[in-house]
Amino acid sequence: MISGAGAMNPVCPREDGRLEWGNGVVSMLFDTAGDSPVRLCNVAGRGMGPIGGRVTDDGRTVLERDPRPIVEVRAANTGSQDNRLTLIATVAGSVLRFVSAAASEPEEGSAEPYRLEIVQFASYAELEPHGRAFEPTAAERAEAVAQPSPETVRHADATAGLVVTSVFEAFPGLSAVRTYTRLSSARPLPIEAVSSLNLTVPMRVNCGKIDHSRVFWGDSAWAVENDWRSRPLRDVSVRNRNQVINPGQSSSRFAMSSASTWSAGVHEPAGIVQVEGSRRQSRDFSVMWQIEHNGPWEWEIGEDDPGLHISAFGPEYQDHHWYTELGEGHDFESVPVSFAISAGDWQQSVAEMTLQRRALRAAKARELGRSEQFERTQGLVIYNDYMNTLFGDPRLDKELPLIEGAASVGADIFCIDAGWYDSTDGGWWDMVGEWQPSTNRFGDAGLKGLADTIRAHGMGLGLWLEPEVIGVKSPLAQSLPDDAFFQRHGVRVCDSGRYLLDFRSPAAREHVTRTVDRLIDDFGAVFFKFDYNTVPGVGTDLDAESAGAGLLGHCRAYLDWLDDLRRRHPDVMIENCGSGAMRADYAQLQRLDLQSTSDQCDPLIYAAIAAGAGLTILPEQQGNWGYAQQEMDDETAVFTLATGVLGRLYLSGFLNRMDDTRLGLVRDAVALHRRILAEQRDLVPFWPSRMPDFNGDWLIAGLRHCDFAANAAGAANTATEAGTETAADAATANADDQSPDYVIVWRRSGTPSVNMPLPSGAKIEQIFPDPNHPEHAPEAKPWTIERMDPETVRLNTATSKQPSARIFAVHRA
Repeated sequence: MISGAGAMNPVCPREDGRLEWGNGVVSMLFDTAGDSPVRLCNVAGRGMGPIGGRVTDDGRTVLERDPRPIVEVRAANTGSQDNRLTLIATVAGSVLRFVSAAASEPEEGSAEPYRLEIVQFASYAELEPHGRAFEPTAAERAEAVAQPSPETVRHADATAGLVVTSVFEAFPGLSAVRTYTRLSSARPLPIEAVSSLNLTVPMRVNCGKIDHSRVFWGDSAWAVENDWRSRPLRDVSVRNRNQVINPGQSSSRFAMSSASTWSAGVHEPAGIVQVEGSRRQSRDFSVMWQIEHNGPWEWEIGEDDPGLHISAFGPEYQDHHWYTELGEGHDFESVPVSFAISAGDWQQSVAEMTLQRRALRAAKARELGRSEQFERTQGLVIYNDYMNTLFGDPRLDKELPLIEGAASVGADIFCIDAGWYDSTDGGWWDMVGEWQPSTNRFGDAGLKGLADTIRAHGMGLGLWLEPEVIGVKSPLAQSLPDDAFFQRHGVRVCDSGRYLLDFRSPAAREHVTRTVDRLIDDFGAVFFKFDYNTVPGVGTDLDAESAGAGLLGHCRAYLDWLDDLRRRHPDVMIENCGSGAMRADYAQLQRLDLQSTSDQCDPLIYAAIAAGAGLTILPEQQGNWGYAQQEMDDETAVFTLATGVLGRLYLSGFLNRMDDTRLGLVRDAVALHRRILAEQRDLVPFWPSRMPDFNGDWLIAGLRHCDFAANAAGAANTATEAGTETAADAATANADDQSPDYVIVWRRSGTPSVNMPLPSGAKIEQIFPDPNHPEHAPEAKPWTIERMDPETVRLNTATSKQPSARIFAVHRA
């Protein structure tokens, strides 16, 4: 839950039973009337039609014909109304009825969210399979409506039934909503699934057709992350059943899920639906969503009767072994989900989600009291000694030249990656856990002396750490109690020679807190790379209702630990890594500074990972490796450095072996990267040609300005900078800013030229490698640019014999 919103005030539906809510950009229209659960009959975002519904030529108002309930709740004793639809046709969800609503608005000039809470109720009699003989009395319902706070409702119905509160939050100026669900019950009630998002897509209002809709999703695996794909909905599993002849909810659905704690290990925890209009009155629009959880999740797209829904869950029973039993003093809150909706194609909803991600990060920084530090660290450049360099074998004789090299190109942080704690020359995998510096790698002065050397060169010390594991051969495996670890069936969970710490355990948290505090106090660490290479399976059944509930408890306890760490050490930067980007989720990324996007060692494949990263990760958090080497030809060195410049350039490589020419190229990349970092909060990712094809010959991605991004940045800056300028002033300043858009183009193979859309009047120029310093990459000649027509340019490579890449500035007309 986002903290800091104003007091909640009761809101009442209109006479027609509808309740409208929003922040002035995104609006939602709920139907609370009748003998049915609360349903979402329309939602509209930036550039879309009126929230009240489309009006036909004869004056009729058009809303969704079959809106879905705003929440689904699967109780073990009631299950589903349809055994083919176990998550989105739940009995408990269908018998909920509106009780009350309350809302709050942020103070003027505040960046806190608007908030709406809708309370619904189902009696225990309604939740019994044998019938609905007993209802709460009219007086009970009237009391709940008259005093509609959630606390009052829970008290009023303490012995009467299930209380469900749906929470919606929207930051000012954004076309996005964050939503989650709270459940309470005085009597024991076993819950096996609860939706955080159950969105009725506004198809009928906007004349949208499923046959003209596309789904976008991201596949992920180790070293091949961010493989985003797109297909027409009818070409995936949302089959056309012909619901005129076969009416009713379709069981065809397109679903993605993830198990355990690699939240992005198989698929990205996000998706997009793009709806193209099919008639004259139609409006193209798109919806993007993300599940903000560092554990298991599931989302689905399904066809209604008629219509389309998007449902998103955290863990549930069937796939994740999760259930919880409600009861006195045991309420439950689901994991949060954000969705963005906007007129236009998929790129518009990605832009809106980009702003939502930035707002979540800024809100979390304010909550933790580190807004100033958050802003200061956004422009720092990090060098890491691992990728295609030391590969986990740091030693004094290897590090000293790298420190010289990193300082010479202007790095701010020097991170010593894996191996700094290894005194056994090879036992660092299954002996980790104590995190004491190696006794034989760094000479007489040890790690402390090396840290002093890093600081003497004007850089801060960074250290790799995998805080959530203990190697089976570590002494801590014996000294820590059993309840500090994940357990199942009465034994510790072991994976790849490691035990996994359970952060519900005070002993586990105390050990990790002591470790991080000691590394900060003793060595002056100002940056940590938190890695995560071992997963605990379905969870832990120790002191838990289910293995999935134990895992959820651990995931939330880990986030609480991160919050505490950030409060106590606000200046320390933290990178999120999980075997590359196996857990790139915004439960963690709203708290942490950057995300390693991959462990990929091949720069050609890395280009595809970076090209799609903007759909999953904020540009300023994309830790894209740039590992140039002296032995590379100029084109390859340019290729790998360019990959990092538009994100968060994560430098590596043997800088000490480079001559002045190659070092000049690295310095040019760092200088351009700093320039872009200073502008990134006003930029959103875009793809001028199309969504990148992971296996394609050509890849194109960029950062662009948009009016609503400038306004959102202005509002956020106002809150962060203690009122030094108004949001209007900031927006005006951004509008007057003539900084360009940026595009990176990679050619991996194939034809030597590519056509790219470019608006009439816009100008494009190469900026990396810098044409003003051709001596820094003499064999990487500038590409030539031809205007093919008023809307298209052709980019011609300097050579077709090898892969190459260039970065361009686009000056708007």
